[in-house]
Amino acid sequence: MKNDGTCMKKILVVDDAVEVREMLDDFFKLEGYSVIQAENGLQGLEIFKKEKPDAAIVDIEMPQMNGLEFAKKALEYDPDFPIIIVSAFVEKYSLDYINNLGVKVVLRKPIDLTKLAKEVKRLFSKSKSPK
Repeated sequence: MKNDGTCMKKILVVDDAVEVREMLDDFFKLEGYSVIQAENGLQGLEIFKKEKPDAAIVDIEMPQMNGLEFAKKALEYDPDFPIIIVSAFVEKYSLDYINNLGVKVVLRKPIDLTKLAKEVKRLFSKSKSPK
């Protein structure tokens, strides 16, 4: 719980680059969110099912399970789960395919933290009910 009595939103960051995970962890904690990290989609999916985060920020290109496979499986489990894809390799994939998976936002790396924070706030303002 935050000091104002509201529940702190939990963000899952799934990226194989430790420096990206740490940067997003530090940034979103300063913004008042709880952050959980995963180094690939497989680990992210396990954490997603166990921790029930409120949203995920996910890279595409990762070992073991890429971000699109993670998104597909997570959205099969919870179709309303907000996922933001953040990748340097967005052009390699069809935006129609990514959007048809149910991914809410796709942003390009390098990450613009201001834009990312704005998208997270927008997604949370649209969410129906607290978990």
